[in-house]
Amino acid sequence: MGAIDVLSRPLLLDDRLHDHDSVNPSLGCPSSSRFEEEGNSTDMCVVDVQDSGRSAVSSANSKVKWWSAWEFKDLPPLPASSPVDPFRNSSYKFGGAWEVFKAVLCSPLLVVRVILIGVFLFLGFLCTKLALWRWESDHKAMPRWRRDIMWGTRVCARGILFCFGFHWIQRIGRPAPREVAPILVSNHVSFIDPMFYFFELFPTIVSSSSHNDRLFVGTIIRSMQVLGATFDLINEITVWCVQVIPVDRLSPASRKSAIAEIKRRAMCSDFPRLLLFPEATTTNGKALISFKPGAFVPGFPIQPVVVRYPHVHFDLSWGNISLKSLIPRMLLQFHNFMQVHYLPVIYPSSHEKSHPADYAQRVRYAMARSLNVPETEHSYGDLLLSARSLSLKMPFSTSFTLEMRKMDTQLQLTDADALYYLEKFSIMNSSRSGQLTRFEFLQSLGLTHSPFGEQAFAMFDRKKHEFVTFQEFVAASVSLSRNASFLKLLDLTFCHAVHKNSNEMLLMDKVATLLERNCAGSTSKVLVDQFCKQTDRMDHATFCLYLKRNPELIFPLSLVILSLNEE
Repeated sequence: MGAIDVLSRPLLLDDRLHDHDSVNPSLGCPSSSRFEEEGNSTDMCVVDVQDSGRSAVSSANSKVKWWSAWEFKDLPPLPASSPVDPFRNSSYKFGGAWEVFKAVLCSPLLVVRVILIGVFLFLGFLCTKLALWRWESDHKAMPRWRRDIMWGTRVCARGILFCFGFHWIQRIGRPAPREVAPILVSNHVSFIDPMFYFFELFPTIVSSSSHNDRLFVGTIIRSMQVLGATFDLINEITVWCVQVIPVDRLSPASRKSAIAEIKRRAMCSDFPRLLLFPEATTTNGKALISFKPGAFVPGFPIQPVVVRYPHVHFDLSWGNISLKSLIPRMLLQFHNFMQVHYLPVIYPSSHEKSHPADYAQRVRYAMARSLNVPETEHSYGDLLLSARSLSLKMPFSTSFTLEMRKMDTQLQLTDADALYYLEKFSIMNSSRSGQLTRFEFLQSLGLTHSPFGEQAFAMFDRKKHEFVTFQEFVAASVSLSRNASFLKLLDLTFCHAVHKNSNEMLLMDKVATLLERNCAGSTSKVLVDQFCKQTDRMDHATFCLYLKRNPELIFPLSLVILSLNEE
């Protein structure tokens, strides 16, 4: 019987597919003889394939439902989420009468400031070149006489801060001596932070290697001496000053190497004190996100420092705002406010020395209490999600942040996986609202408003709001892909498609034909292109691997592939 003939009549699906008494060891799923023995059972569900190409599931017996064997009651609960968005700049859009008036009034001031910044950068470049003349050591601390010459560059850095409107900077407390606290940790709000600390403390810092490619911030970071790098004249305008430990945030090996270097430099009194931003990214200052453990693994005393930028009209935090917009608006401000508060030194207990996560949590609590802000489990991965949601023309909000630290702990979800799920969610959520409606969900999978479709939607609508959020979509996808019932269902679905084939391979051309006819709407092409066109034939391992990666496809595929058993 051909694939087209299958579509012209009802498909009989055995209600007892969940019976696993007979198993084919080669596939890890029920044997073909088991299906053939039960193929004439009268206690079945009927799948009617409509002329429009959509599938509808109806029950021959009110007590019998094909999906009833797979209720997935053991799915873990959703992680609680914080309503705080730590990345949104509250004034990221230029506009309003005050902004226009200020821009017109301060335009001449902007020109003067740009010229002065250029002068300070050039003078700092000369001082740094003089301090580094014939010095090529990558692993030794800078000699004292060279650091004295660097005072000229530090003064130039303060001049640049003055040009940005930081005419005076309020300080509370004092930095502890290096012998007492060799490591300082600070919250990270703006690119101004490292510039201030360079002038104030001349520390060793840890910076993402990705910053080297940024036109303005890259020169600031390079002005803190990325050892062994070579730059052209344009990028050298504010050159090297302080030893930086570069780290690739996406590379575990790079992070491990950075932690080892942090410990080495903290133990050596010849190096300046270390300054780290444990959040590993900038925030809007309205929350403290999760801390990376690098500063706390060595187990040394740490002095926390908190930075605030009080404002009324213009928020200069580096969140969802580009430098091309942020820097000119900062230069158009006559005065910008900055407060730096040095907190008391925190000494680790014997327990915290062997448990750096607990040490980090105690330091974070002290900093959050000083800032009077909440603590969240967001991380750099959430910033990546927010930025990607903007590029996909979706709203920049907490709807597309997952508090990745919490997701990593509970679901072992990586940043790359989260971005992958965001891409899929954006395709399904055609309205770009951030709320996947029942209609969008069913349409994207080629399902109808049938009992089967309702149960499929309920798998993802965990909060029963009649729509699926991005967090629900990710949590349900990850949970389903690891659920024991789901894995058994994968085996059953595959076996129904291949148990008559001697080579035990799924024939993708037949599946493609059925998908194109059964799954109506624009997503039919997505299903066929992403699933069926991968290869001509698919073995059991490849099938399961792909469905674990795309668990929502089990709903249309389970109906369509099972129909191949009737050929």
